[in-house]
Amino acid sequence: MAELMRLLMQTALCLVVIWFGLLGAGPVTERQGEVALDAAYAGLASEVATAAERVAPGQAVQSEEGAGSLILADQLVDYSAEEAKAAAKPTVYLTFDDGPSELTKEVLAILKREEVKGTFFMLGKEVKQYPGIARQVLQEGHAIGNHTYNHVYGELYGDFAVFAKQVMDTDDAIFKATGVRTNLLRAPGGTFGNFDQGYFDALAKAGYIVNDWNVDSGDSKRVGVPEKEIISAVEGSRLSGKVVVLMHDSSIHGESVKALPEVIAFFKKKGYQFSVLTDQVKPIQFRLAATLKWKRAKVTAAETLTLVQYTAKTRAKPAAPNTQSLLVHAGERELQFAPQEYSMQSGTIAVPLRQLAIGLQGIIRLDMTNGIVEAVVNNQSVSWTASEAGGSGKSLPSRIMVPLRETLQKFHIVINRIAVTADRREIWAEPSAI
Repeated sequence: MAELMRLLMQTALCLVVIWFGLLGAGPVTERQGEVALDAAYAGLASEVATAAERVAPGQAVQSEEGAGSLILADQLVDYSAEEAKAAAKPTVYLTFDDGPSELTKEVLAILKREEVKGTFFMLGKEVKQYPGIARQVLQEGHAIGNHTYNHVYGELYGDFAVFAKQVMDTDDAIFKATGVRTNLLRAPGGTFGNFDQGYFDALAKAGYIVNDWNVDSGDSKRVGVPEKEIISAVEGSRLSGKVVVLMHDSSIHGESVKALPEVIAFFKKKGYQFSVLTDQVKPIQFRLAATLKWKRAKVTAAETLTLVQYTAKTRAKPAAPNTQSLLVHAGERELQFAPQEYSMQSGTIAVPLRQLAIGLQGIIRLDMTNGIVEAVVNNQSVSWTASEAGGSGKSLPSRIMVPLRETLQKFHIVINRIAVTADRREIWAEPSAI
């Protein structure tokens, strides 16, 4: 076990070096990145394979229903805040697979009425058919995950190159429909008996977080599982402080929609809070099966590299000119920014300070002698020096841009929801309790 932990730690460190060498250590040309990754994987692949061979044979078989499932990979994320929250109050994550479909609208209506959020693992082919519904899921504050493109087991688990291609195609379909990319992923049928360590490792290196479940509603055991049977399966499940429920919202799951209100009522009665899966939520993952359901070649370093390069390119892509307006709801106030009035880079939105402060019914003070600008909002005073404001010496620029989220926090205002459509970014914020 000590040797296994040493190998896994070495692998993790290698991944950090590779990832930040490609994305964060100065300019790297596309070909330089390929050379660096080629060299790194030449040594890394054999070491990971050796570690996997030592782990798999000794692991116990895990039922697909998730009883006693464990966390297989931590993705190098500090999950302490999420675990502390779950420890304080039990949390349930409702997840819906195989959509979107027309039934998704009914699911969304129920979730809205019950004031709870869910996570939707979408098929690429369905996103292409129902892009508006995919956008609606995001607009109403729910999370989206990747569920591959066509859900055909024989294709997905016969060859990792095919699986990876479907993941990339779905990633692109979700981005085209919603304007966002997700690193949440769920394997059709779950990982048990379908994934080997090579699948887990390749996806982790590309930044995807694989989520299984620990409560199965049983709504996909056969076509037309009745509402009462679904409810009974959930209520009869072994519960813990953190519950990830598997349900479906594809066109053949009308009974699941009927059962959903009772499922929600059950967890509310048990005192659970509802939340969405994010990259800060430790994933539930099944153990490796003793034997796979499929005969296939091992995942190659080249196949892994293709997926890693794809995510590196799409996640690190320079920000394109804004085509969407920005609307910020701050309590009873609404602040509007035209596409050319704000910027977005690496996920950070920057807005003009004067427009933000005045929109929040605050004031701006300029100290030209000392090169200081001060904004006062909600009786909170925040100052920037000329250099912090993008000027030099004591000269202040004519247009001062500030990061939206960070600046709102300084005014004791917190963002609690973001929605993106084809022509608008919309943000909801409210005063913090502090």
